[in-house]
Amino acid sequence: MNNMTNGVFKHETTGTLMKEGFIALQDTYTAENAISHLRKNVQGRTNIHYLYILNSDSQLIGVLSIRELLGASDDEWITNIMETDIISFPTDLDQEEAAKVFRDKDLVSIPVVNRANQLIGVIHVEEILDVIQQEADEDIRKLSASGKEIDFRTNPFVAAWRRLPWLVLLLFIGLISGGIIERFEATLEAVVALAFFMPMIAGMTGNTGTQSLAVVVRGLVSEDITFNKSMKLLFRELIVGIIIGITCAIVIAIIAFVWRGSLTLGLVVGSSLLATLIIGTLAGTVIPLLLYKFKVDPAVASGPLITTINDILSLLIYFGIATIFISKLM
Repeated sequence: MNNMTNGVFKHETTGTLMKEGFIALQDTYTAENAISHLRKNVQGRTNIHYLYILNSDSQLIGVLSIRELLGASDDEWITNIMETDIISFPTDLDQEEAAKVFRDKDLVSIPVVNRANQLIGVIHVEEILDVIQQEADEDIRKLSASGKEIDFRTNPFVAAWRRLPWLVLLLFIGLISGGIIERFEATLEAVVALAFFMPMIAGMTGNTGTQSLAVVVRGLVSEDITFNKSMKLLFRELIVGIIIGITCAIVIAIIAFVWRGSLTLGLVVGSSLLATLIIGTLAGTVIPLLLYKFKVDPAVASGPLITTINDILSLLIYFGIATIFISKLM
């Protein structure tokens, strides 16, 4: 498949990131020849960390750091001191993948070659830092269900149109919450005090799910996720959910008991919050991992989606536990 589209490189690939300000050396040079060539060509160039060795067909066959060159004797052939284990990019590699290579290999610049292995450009770490910032901004917009890019100059009708699909979908999903409340109407009427804690239960569950979602999406950008890593992350978030759940459950149970004077109500609210925080944390972890597994951008598992799902789960748990103890609450 051709890596060019309408005469330019594909958007957000290494071809669009590379610069041409590199210094190349012929494989017939000695160290003295190379230093002389460097002196003649270095003026006006920035970020010259490596020199690239080319054969007669302009193919990249080696890389040489300036430090290694200056440490060699004048008559040393550069082919004897160059590094032949070369890390290079094709022109059609996604910029996110390129960023991962820079992170893993800890390099300041990486060459870009065409299909004939001819050197055509270099990507410096400065460009990669811009990529990381750009990808982070995109993930933040997706996490907030904003969809495509919206900035200060976006037309209000365009901005609304880009946000509406998610919000309309979530509106219909949110109606399920109303159905749950209707299903447990008798429980709510019998113990009106349960209504006081509904917003807190739903809000806390949505918040902890969104926090886990943000952690997972950020990790998916910077890590190569394997099954073992997924299980380790899931177990860690489970422990986090338990710790947060126990702490918040104890606090709210005491508040409910002091406020309403009912130990049973305190236990119902506390145990419900414990269960929902654990489930909310796991939901915020599992959903983006599943999307990643099925080749869907995990960031589309937006904060509002996680919040809506957790609202439904939290109400089911809350009213379910309250119904079990209804006789002691009345």
